[in-house]
Amino acid sequence: MDSEFVFLPSQVLILRCHQHADALTAASAVKQHKSVVVDTEQMDAAAAQRLLDFVAGAVDAIDGNAERLGENSFLFTPHQVQVSRMDSAVE
Repeated sequence: MDSEFVFLPSQVLILRCHQHADALTAASAVKQHKSVVVDTEQMDAAAAQRLLDFVAGAVDAIDGNAERLGENSFLFTPHQVQVSRMDSAVE
């Protein structure tokens, strides 16, 4: 039986954003089937929010996924990447 699965290379881009133009870099990478970690720590809050809104909209348009990792870190993935979150127990 022939399989319909297609192997896509796994790549993760870590993008430390400094300007709004970095949003296009992140969105384009997800469109190219790459997962992208966006770090907005170096941006002021308003500019970071505009960048994240753009990337999240672009990723949603291609049925991708978005996940907040930390205060200034976000993961954007193409639709074929499944993200699972597991919090370890605190003792």
